Amino acid sequence: MEYRGIDVSKYQGDIDYAKVKGSGIQYVIARIGYGMYENQKDPKFEANYSGAINNALPIGVYLYSYALNIDEAKKEAEVVLNWLNNRQLNLPVYYDIEDKSQETLSKETLTSMCIAFCEKIEEAGYWAGIYANKYWLTSHLNSAELEDKYTIWVAQYNSQNTYKGKYDMWQYTSSGQVNGVSGNVDMNILYRDIFSNNEGHNENPATSLPNLSNYHGSSIVDALKSVRYDSSFNSRANLYREVGLTGTYTGSAAQNINLLKALQGNYQVAYYPKPDYHGLSLVDALKKIGVDSSLGNRQKIALANGITDYKGSTWQNLKLLNLLKKGQLKRA
Repeated sequence: MEYRGIDVSKYQGDIDYAKVKGSGIQYVIARIGYGMYENQKDPKFEANYSGAINNALPIGVYLYSYALNIDEAKKEAEVVLNWLNNRQLNLPVYYDIEDKSQETLSKETLTSMCIAFCEKIEEAGYWAGIYANKYWLTSHLNSAELEDKYTIWVAQYNSQNTYKGKYDMWQYTSSGQVNGVSGNVDMNILYRDIFSNNEGHNENPATSLPNLSNYHGSSIVDALKSVRYDSSFNSRANLYREVGLTGTYTGSAAQNINLLKALQGNYQVAYYPKPDYHGLSLVDALKKIGVDSSLGNRQKIALANGITDYKGSTWQNLKLLNLLKKGQLKRA
């Protein structure tokens, strides 16, 4: 599926969002501001946020960066969070990094700045992403490292996107015309459905973890062998991570005892393990680690993580997904 959207700032002036929605636009990305100071908030952000929300248009935000080091990138994230003030978003908080003042910084520094910004944003429960044009993604950033952690929004004004890396959204023109917007506006295509609340049901998901509930000995190696499961060190290290035990697995007696107890169901691990998953679906991420992704179980998980009115909304799912990806989603 492809979803058509616009990104806006003060330069679009007053926008009639009822007309925007009526024209077929499916989401909005609004500039929340630029830089790291409170007085750099976009003067049209509140109107753009309210206009999108009041017309049931999913919304995300971006910050135009002027940071020159990691500390300044963190300050930019902090001011974004102050401006958001815990408000709900359907789409990510994007870090727009492309300013001429940043061109002389090393690729390592710029990439570290992106990570510092995004980590702050995700610590607050929002989904984070990087916006840059194709040239910056290929010449100024370690894109492979960023793509593995965050969603990418690439700009290339062309009839087709020739960027070879991973990305979820493409800004393809700055001269779009949309009813309800005076003058030109940036146009985008999103390639992932993160708006739908109908994420499917899976009452009996398959799990790759061995069931050792019938083993009554004290050796994790013998226990795994008893169910014909790979008992090698690497296999045990993977299991240690998958069941949610923290720290680097060294094969110590204490770690093996805890791993055995976890696989026997006698050890309550506080958090779900991090999934090897980089998409935007909570359901798919839970399936990846063999956890029941039904609505009923997600409600239990949400309650354990402080969401008392879980209905499967996009912002609720993204908040839980962010916690899961950081290894901080509490078990139900």
